Order: sequence, then C-alpha cells, then structure tokens
Amino acid sequence: MDLSIIILSFNTKDIIDECLSRVKKAKEFAEKNLKSEIEVIVVENASSDGSKEMLESRHGWVRLIISKTNTGFSGGNNIGMKASRGKFILLLNSDCFVVDDTLVKSLEYFKNHPEVDLIGPRLNFKDGRLQPSAGYLPTPLNTILWISGLARFPLMDQIASPIHPKDSSFFSKERKVQWVMGAYFMFKREVYDATNGFDESIFMYGEEVEWCKRIKDQGFGLMYVPSIEVTHIDKASSKGELKNPLLSEIKAIVRYYRQHYKDEYPFVKLVMVISLIFRAFLFAILGKKDRKDAYLEALGVL
Repeated sequence: MDLSIIILSFNTKDIIDECLSRVKKAKEFAEKNLKSEIEVIVVENASSDGSKEMLESRHGWVRLIISKTNTGFSGGNNIGMKASRGKFILLLNSDCFVVDDTLVKSLEYFKNHPEVDLIGPRLNFKDGRLQPSAGYLPTPLNTILWISGLARFPLMDQIASPIHPKDSSFFSKERKVQWVMGAYFMFKREVYDATNGFDESIFMYGEEVEWCKRIKDQGFGLMYVPSIEVTHIDKASSKGELKNPLLSEIKAIVRYYRQHYKDEYPFVKLVMVISLIFRAFLFAILGKKDRKDAYLEALGVL
C-alpha cells in the first residue's frame, strides 16, 4: 500500500460527503498516473447528525471504522493510523477539499525530496484567502510574546521565531518549518513508527504542534510546500465558536509545557495568567461578554 488517507468524521455529514467525493477523484487520478495503491480510512467518531448512515450508503468504497464514543481529534486519528497500511500517511480534515492532482503532487514531492519526512501545503479559506498553517514550535520566549500580544508589534519576529507567522510573505515560498496544521498532514510511515502519533491527552486543538515537537526531536524534516494547495473551511466541527477552541488550545499549551518545558512553565504560566486577565478586562470594557467569559474561563485550565 503506497498511501493511507485518514479522515475523521464528527457531525459534518454534508461536508465530509463533499470531501470524500473529491478524495475519490484524486485517488483515482493518482492510481492511474502513478500506478499507486491508495486506501481511504474514515473513522466515524460517534456523530449524531446521520453521518454514519450517509457514509454507509454513499461511500461504501472507503474503509469505515466506527467508534462508539467521541475520542477527539487525537484519539480518532490514532485509531486510523493504527489501522493503516500505507508507506505514506495523510491525515485529512473532513472540511479540507483536495483537487484531482493534489495527491500526485504530494507523493511526487516526497519522491523528489527524500530528505523530507513530513509536508504541509498552502491552505486557503473557501473564498481563496490564505490561511496561515505553519510556523515555529513554542518556546518560553515566543510563547510570552504571543500570549501577551507583543508578537503583533514590528520586529518581534527578529527577537524570536513566531509560533504563528502573520506575514503573508512567509507562506509564499517553500521553507523548513517546525509545525504544520493537521488539516492536511502527510508524512512517511517511519514518522509514525518512531513517535506513536498524537498525544491523546490533548483532545482537540494544538495536538499537531505537540506531535511536531516530538517529530522534530527525532530528527525528521518538516516542510511547508505552497505549490500544493487545498481548501480548508476551518473549524467545521466546532462551528466557529470561540470558547471551546480557546479552552482546548490553552489546555494544549499547558500540556506542551508540562511535557517539554517543565522547569520554565511556572514563569510562562504567570505571564499567561496576567495576559488572560488583561484581555478579559479589555473585552469587558468593550462590552464583548462572550470573549470576556472565554478568557476568564481559560484561566481555570492553567
């Protein structure tokens, strides 16, 4: 098996229907042009919107794994990876849409760049705008700049490599990076074998950053490749709500620091507490209760 594509299904019935329709075309195109053997694994993560029935009736060509409980992004993808057989693995969000030659371009990139072990493409929102989707791993310095808001000021990128680069020019060229977004996450099987996938204590949001830390620590090479483009609706399962993604991201940051920067965490935590209180105060003044409440609740997970 050359490639295993793993897609997690959770309450995105119409979106995953379109996603799979596009994947099927890209799969057939790659199998024809590269003589590749490709499997598609869908992990149905206890949806309540009829996704399971739709998948069984409309996409019998996929390998469907049913989970009786919602295991989260990390757990669901780990289930798929454990069941996969491909030399390469692609984790594809259900709200991420490929075109016919996406898989061909990706597999050919690995063939032409044997030193690269994991790639992330350029992600575009549905209207064609760039979605920033790669960056540098969190360190105490760049985390403090990010959570305090100082990273928004000019020249801060020269002080510390940013976790979330904002300059669009960063995403205009191919470059080595330290993490890529999990919406389209393709890598060699050796990466999974050496690192055992996602940390399942991170339910959703930030899990790819933590995994990329372990991937990089094992010496694997990560690349951002803008010549490969996919459309990403973004946060389809969370419905774009602020509070749950924010809380999940804060939880992921806490887990990341306790695992990788245990000694530095107390100081980083202090800065995060001060920054969250300031943001809550600011949005209270502006009359934005939802945002104020989200930041206050985030304090509880530090």
